Amino acid sequence: MKYILYARKSSEDKGRQILSLESQVGTMKKLADDLELNIVKVFTESKSAKKPDNRPLFAETLKMIEQGKANGIVCWKLDRLSRNPVDSGKIQWLLQQEIIKDIQTNERRYLPEDNALIFNVESGMANQYIRDLSKNVKRGMQTKLNNGDYPNNAKIGYVNDKINKKILIDEERGKYIKHAYELYATGSRSLKAVADILYQQGFRSRGGNKYHKSKIHKILQDPFYYGVMLVKGKYYSGNHTPIISKDLFDKVQDVINGKNRSRYKKHFFPLRGFMTCHKCGCLMTAMEKKGFVYYYCTNGKGKCDEHNHYMRSEKAEKVLASVFPKIQFDNEFIELCYEADQEKNLKDENFFETIKSNLEKRLDLLAQQQLRLLDIQLSGKYASDTIEAKLEALNKETADITQQLKDLEKQSPQVSARTLEQTKKVFLSPYLLENDFIGGDDLKKHKVLEKLLLNATIENQEMASYKLKQPYQLLEKVEDKADFAQMRKGRDSNPGNPFEFNTLAVCCFRPLSHLSKIFIKLCGVF
Repeated sequence: MKYILYARKSSEDKGRQILSLESQVGTMKKLADDLELNIVKVFTESKSAKKPDNRPLFAETLKMIEQGKANGIVCWKLDRLSRNPVDSGKIQWLLQQEIIKDIQTNERRYLPEDNALIFNVESGMANQYIRDLSKNVKRGMQTKLNNGDYPNNAKIGYVNDKINKKILIDEERGKYIKHAYELYATGSRSLKAVADILYQQGFRSRGGNKYHKSKIHKILQDPFYYGVMLVKGKYYSGNHTPIISKDLFDKVQDVINGKNRSRYKKHFFPLRGFMTCHKCGCLMTAMEKKGFVYYYCTNGKGKCDEHNHYMRSEKAEKVLASVFPKIQFDNEFIELCYEADQEKNLKDENFFETIKSNLEKRLDLLAQQQLRLLDIQLSGKYASDTIEAKLEALNKETADITQQLKDLEKQSPQVSARTLEQTKKVFLSPYLLENDFIGGDDLKKHKVLEKLLLNATIENQEMASYKLKQPYQLLEKVEDKADFAQMRKGRDSNPGNPFEFNTLAVCCFRPLSHLSKIFIKLCGVF
């Protein structure tokens, strides 16, 4: 019989199992000598067995066995071979087919004829162990986050206090983090300039290398440094000591988002900060040359040919202005919807008040009847059973009407006159924004884009994609913006007919009412 000695330690174990492989090999070689087993190959691997197809040397072990170069395996424990059902199934199949004739561990032997069940149970236990371990680790991490403790290795500028299990400020490198925020908050230095200054002042990685500007950018956007942990999209209050204040962090975010005017000391380019290159994702910047303003890709990643293509400001403004028609509704249609909704709301309110008043009157009447029946019951003139039955009926009706009033309150008109007025302004605002953008000065153009646009990507001097702020993103998603001229077709034969107008109003009021509710629910505008 020829055996392969396979030893493995988990890649996640790192320092805790430095001698694990050496210990496994030494122990199993001694066992092989004692049992006079012929070991033809030794494989040692530092890989997790949690997932299949993750261990090339394990695959090589099975390949050699399938090719007949060996027919037995020596390992420390069965879980060294597998912790997942796929690899366990491969081994069990080869064992049952007697391609693997023997698996020798420190505890027992697994043979084709009498240990298939034991092998199946123990490999299943190994798989369940890794599943439970994963759940326990995730649960422990979540508990730490809820308690304000960071569950991972300390971020740059901090160190792990392993004794007290805390995260402390790195006295040597923490000062560079704060300095990076202070430098960039002025708005007068680029990310590359900040990275260069910090490197010159001695800020290095653990390996002695310079931090790239992309890393500086990541640091400058991490709320961890003012005391808040952002993990998988959720924010947790941290127990660690902040390196910077929340105010300094917010100032840096303003600079990153183009809100800090101090960035533009020599020239103010109104479109800068709102456009990115579609090919590489880098921001587009601007320059003035011979009296003209040009926008172009910064080529921050150093591999984009769009960097050499310059777009005149007039062209860039035209490209961005193409967004406005996509969020505009016909003015006459908006006005008609507004008037129809006002009329509908008034009718709904009157109808609601009428029903509510009738139910309240009925409640008062039932209360009076109950009092009269109680007086009769006390007088003893009528049978008590009869009075009790009538009281029970009155109580039931009272409970039903009370519930009806509660249900009615939930269905009361939700769109107030003030809400309708503000909704109307939102629908009309794209026209005002377009006028300000096309006819306004540079500052007004910039303010319009701040209010409207999150980002636009440019490719070949044309709009590739864009994302709007709310509520304009919501407006843009409405596919049928109900062109008033189209809606009026077929209804102008008798324009003086009031019934014709009311019919049209009934058809029109629904879109604005529906979108009003969307704004209330999703945008919090009103």
